[in-house]
Amino acid sequence: MVFGVVDLDFLDLDLNFDVDSSTSILEIGFVPLRFLNLGSVPTNLWLSVFALTGWMVSRLWNSPLPHPTFNWPSDSMAILRDGGVAAALTKIITQPLRGRFDPVEPNRSADLVGKHCVITTTEVTETFGEAELATDGAPLRLKVRNDSGQLKKGDFAVIVDVQTKGNTYFVEPESV
Repeated sequence: MVFGVVDLDFLDLDLNFDVDSSTSILEIGFVPLRFLNLGSVPTNLWLSVFALTGWMVSRLWNSPLPHPTFNWPSDSMAILRDGGVAAALTKIITQPLRGRFDPVEPNRSADLVGKHCVITTTEVTETFGEAELATDGAPLRLKVRNDSGQLKKGDFAVIVDVQTKGNTYFVEPESV
């Protein structure tokens, strides 16, 4: 599963637990899953590491000699013990991977302040205007505003402020 040879889509669970700020019984119940890095590391990767460490622990800790019958008390305790040790080892192994798989927003509004754009509407006023900002991908179309009324189509401008409520950017003419 780690290398993509076997694709088991039914094991790909989304374990993002968004709970209100008020403490509930569910929030407390899912703490062990977050502690074990489930939800911070892809589920298939976590399960692969858990299976590998569980197999190694069971092979190294238990007797290699086969026994023909299942002895409920001793074999159940061995399974629980091996599973607990494998979970602890999986947590240690996957700890450096926490946060590496989180999505990154490419163009956050605050990061655009100071960038240069090109005016695409006939003019920019305090209530109207659009500009285009070149990015690594497709250009961004931004709602821009300016008090001076100096900006016309094709002019270069610098983003000086952002109003996140209306998703509006304030621009000034680019100084040459």
